[in-house]
Parts: sequence; C-alpha cells; structure tokens
Amino acid sequence: MIQNDSDIFSAANEPAGDELAPFDVRDSSGKSGMIKLALGFGLLLLLAFIILKVYQPGVRDRGAPPKITADNTPFKIKPDDAGGVQTPNQDKTVYDVMNGNTPRETVTPAPKPEIPIELPKAANIKVDPTPIIQRAPKVVPKVVPKIIKQTVAAPAKSKVAVGSSEWVVQVASVRTQQAAQDIWAKVSGKFETVLSSGHYADIKYADLAEKGVYYRLRVAGLADKEGASRLCNEFEAQGQACFVTRK
Repeated sequence: MIQNDSDIFSAANEPAGDELAPFDVRDSSGKSGMIKLALGFGLLLLLAFIILKVYQPGVRDRGAPPKITADNTPFKIKPDDAGGVQTPNQDKTVYDVMNGNTPRETVTPAPKPEIPIELPKAANIKVDPTPIIQRAPKVVPKVVPKIIKQTVAAPAKSKVAVGSSEWVVQVASVRTQQAAQDIWAKVSGKFETVLSSGHYADIKYADLAEKGVYYRLRVAGLADKEGASRLCNEFEAQGQACFVTRK
C-alpha cells in the first residue's frame, strides 16, 4: 500500500490521545533534594564521631609511646584471688612495726670510717706501695737497786698474750707508708707496758679507687680475738682510737 504525502502530514497534524507536558530540569531540584543531601552529610558526621570515640585510645603515631588509660574508678580494689606464688610470712616485719610491735633483731654496727691524719705540707714523703712488717722494740727490764737489804720490785706490766692469730687491732689509716711507720714508733713507745717483742706492726696497702691510697697500721701478733679486744681497750683507755678486725 502506497501512502501519500498527504496522509503523512494529516497524521502528524492529528492530536495524540495523551498530552505531553513540557519538562524543565529546574523543577526537579526542589526542597526534597536538599533535605536528602543534608541527611546524608549528617550521617557521615555521625559515623565519623562514633569511629573517633571508639578507636581514640588506641590511635597514636608510630614513634609515640603507647597511652595507658587508668580505670575510671576512685581507687584500686584488691582482688579476692591475687594469684601467683605465695610467700610465707611476707612483709611480716613491716606489719609488726605498723602495729606498734618492735621486732627483736640483732644489729651489728659497721666499722668506724677511716680518717686520714693530716701531715705537714712541706714534708718530702716517698710512697712505697709494698707493705712491710716491723717488729716492736724489745723491752729491756729495769734494774732495781737494793736498799738496806730490801728489794724493790719493778712495776707489774699488763702485757697482752702474743700469738699468730688472724685478729689485729687497727690504730690508724694514713696516706703514706712513712707516716704509718712514724705512728707505730709513737704507739709502741707509749704502750711499752702493754706491748711486747711478740707484737709487731702490720702495715696494709689499700687502694680505694676514687678515695685514694691508704696505709692501714694494725698491731698484729695476738693470740686470739679476746686478746685483740683487751689490747684495744687498753689503747682506748689512754686516748688511742682503734678497732678489732681481721688481717
């Protein structure tokens, strides 16, 4: 069937069954679009806030130290079961002191500190690090003259028994060996009624690093510790400082 041009034009000029309304894109950008955009942006902010709150304690730089957050409580509570190894009588002494009970313990005092003797600044002293042993001078008994057939005895000497024990009596600690020898000469002369030829000077070299070098003058040749204590008591009774120690 051949369609004429008149039919085409006549069909185009005929009105359609449904009328087509004109479309304008500006009509679709109303309030609903803005509301949806605002709601989406608000949801994103809420999600970011939740993530920040949840992961904030564990977020830190790689070079920063970890942050430890304390429990949100006013004080710590001791657990019912602390666990671990139980130590018998742990901190018993501390608790006794807190309760007003004084513990009975034997306390041994430390030896007296060494005090160097001041020497003259103009003295020319040569330090020899080699310790020496010097014997006490021999005590010569005094001859008592006879008077009218009556003999006057010499005064009794309270000598300390000699021996080869390891106990000594330290009387000085000085900077040089010569100073120790000089002190020994004075001590042996002053206490000649106590010391005998069996007692001798034991000069010990001691290097105390930062404190320096000391020469400890000790009286040796004692029988035992009791004899050393008796000798030290004799010294202290006449103003000579001393203490008992081992070689």
